[in-house]
Amino acid sequence: MKRFSPFATLIGLILFAVILSRVDLRASLDLLGKTSPLWIGAAFLLLSPEILLKSLRIRRLAAEAGHLIGVKDAVHVYLSGQPLASVTPAKLGDVARVLLLSQKSGMGTPQALAVHVADKVLDLAALALLASIGLITLIADAQQTHAAWSALAGIGVGVALMTAFLNRGWVRRFVKPVVLALAPEKVARSLHSHGREFYRHFETFFLPLRRLAGPLALSLLAWETAIARAWICSTALGLPLTFWNLQWLLPVVIMVEFLPISIMGFGTREASLFVFFAGISRESLVSFSLLTVVVGPLASALLGIPAAASLKMPEGRRP
Repeated sequence: MKRFSPFATLIGLILFAVILSRVDLRASLDLLGKTSPLWIGAAFLLLSPEILLKSLRIRRLAAEAGHLIGVKDAVHVYLSGQPLASVTPAKLGDVARVLLLSQKSGMGTPQALAVHVADKVLDLAALALLASIGLITLIADAQQTHAAWSALAGIGVGVALMTAFLNRGWVRRFVKPVVLALAPEKVARSLHSHGREFYRHFETFFLPLRRLAGPLALSLLAWETAIARAWICSTALGLPLTFWNLQWLLPVVIMVEFLPISIMGFGTREASLFVFFAGISRESLVSFSLLTVVVGPLASALLGIPAAASLKMPEGRRP
């Protein structure tokens, strides 16, 4: 799997190239150029609470693992993984974040990796809940079903998905093979030799399950902040999108972005935007996509460069 993973990203890049060849790129760039700096500044401001919420989630999980770290250190840990995450398919294998968490907290690599994997699982679980509600609502609107019942159905599906994500047996069947396939060779060997310790630390987060309530709430708030930032971007561009349009459908778009066939979601994100917001011109949606990347993933990746540069590689892992 590792041998072919670099080629998988070509699918998204080729798709992105095809999309750009079929839209008026000049019109998209002109629309971006007309955007008010005040709106762009407001979108950038909303990046701070999202970073803080995700950093607090890492801090809370570290505390559940028996290690206390400060808020500033938690922010550094989160940001240190952003440069790598922005160019890694599926945003997995943030080795820098695991190593910096280990250094900041004093926990061993297997335990730090368990905290990182739990952090990713909770992020996906919250997104799955929001995406399921959005999909069910979309289907209900198409069939003119009562909105309250559709929302309840979406919540039910979301809870079922979260149960699957948070099942202790799931990690043995899925999490470890994925981590082993995407991690660098030395880290993969380390995980092979510390597999039982990794499982032991990871499973403590589920005993009892209510320990995840706080981190899961932080995940939901972080995604809501990202949706609000996207709404500001759409308003800045003058797109006919309400906050609720994005509330229901943007989580689904983000789930598509997470497919391991793209870099920073280019190609897959635009294609899904074309599908779910078919009533808006493709040029405008390309502008929206580019703006959300600049004020979101790209900005956090740039902010994370100093934190990533401060990482001290263990002697045994230096090239």
